[in-house]
Amino acid sequence: MSPKKFDVAQDDEPGTVPVVRSSTRKTDPVRRRRPHFGSYMDADLQREFKIACIADGIEMQDGLEQAVRLWLSKRPTT
Repeated sequence: MSPKKFDVAQDDEPGTVPVVRSSTRKTDPVRRRRPHFGSYMDADLQREFKIACIADGIEMQDGLEQAVRLWLSKRPTT
């Protein structure tokens, strides 16, 4: 079985890494670029989050992005 090939975007921004996010079909990946982000969280919270992402069929990075967007949308504007 040969590895799948993905097109690399020509307009890559410095400091970003390629991310392949699965769409609704596993055979149809969507290519996106995101800057690297690292953080720490409680181990039990991470485990619960990982289980929820698996149950919803999404990547953890997509679930985290959704959570941050929701949190930001609920913050009072200054």
